[in-house]
Amino acid sequence: MESLVSALALDEWLRVERLVLVLFKTQHCSVCDAVQPQLEALLGRYPAVKGAYLYMEDAPELAATYMIFTSPVVMLMYEGKEVYRAARFVRFAELEYQVSQYTSLLAMDTQAGTD
Repeated sequence: MESLVSALALDEWLRVERLVLVLFKTQHCSVCDAVQPQLEALLGRYPAVKGAYLYMEDAPELAATYMIFTSPVVMLMYEGKEVYRAARFVRFAELEYQVSQYTSLLAMDTQAGTD
């Protein structure tokens, strides 16, 4: 997962990458530290999905922008828009289902664009 340090860096990622999994975390959060390696394992199974994480302390304005009230928050973003969110308790089976669905959609879009 790529480490981002500002809202501007996240905005740039969302402009460039079509399918992104973002982890919003805070310092000294044991749940955040436990979730990140599981997300990295998930991303290893879906190479089309780009992964990034941000510490909320580095970009506190994102709390207002994305209405983040707790940590961790995991968001799946498709073409710059939030399509799935898990806050505090991440159900990995549900998350993986969503990732697989959007990965399939991305593959269909890519295939349609080459026809």
